[in-house]
Amino acid sequence: MGGYGSGRRWNSKVTTSAYSRLDVRHWQRSGLLIVGRSFVCGAWDIEVLTCVKRNEPSMVRLYHGDGWRQQREPYRIWIEWTPCNYGGKRAWFVCPRGCGHRVAILYYGDSPACRHCYRLAYESQQDSAKYRALHRAQAIRMQLGGSASLMDPFPAKPKRMHWSTYRQLYAKAMAREEMFLGAMAGWLNKI
Repeated sequence: MGGYGSGRRWNSKVTTSAYSRLDVRHWQRSGLLIVGRSFVCGAWDIEVLTCVKRNEPSMVRLYHGDGWRQQREPYRIWIEWTPCNYGGKRAWFVCPRGCGHRVAILYYGDSPACRHCYRLAYESQQDSAKYRALHRAQAIRMQLGGSASLMDPFPAKPKRMHWSTYRQLYAKAMAREEMFLGAMAGWLNKI
């Protein structure tokens, strides 16, 4: 059925992109973490509660379903707050599965949990060496104001950038592009 390189590797993990996510950083930036507030995020109806202090939310209750409170038992997720270096506080979820990890993002399939409990990997962790080289070369090109395409000419030095910095970035990008193109040439020779 499949050709050369088809199928999933036996040692590959499921990635985070296969799951929906809840991001407490987005909620905090949007001003949704206010005690007594209710809002909808994806397939969840969410209530913000306090347990210890009156002015600081310390828990959210998640109800899954089409209607409000259709689920028998809501998921309770604790929120911890840590001080930032230059003032303010940052919110974190405490994983409800019991591992105790303090995370910014919870993924959900059957229930919310951190990526460690679901044993998820990031997509970039699945990349081979040649694709890591390609992505790094593309990132350097875009950092310099060009496009990600290797077929386009290399971008010119941006204003106010030192020539030594530009030469270093150029050398790194060319090395990564050569690594990727060499690996692709070897792959094409096999076919």
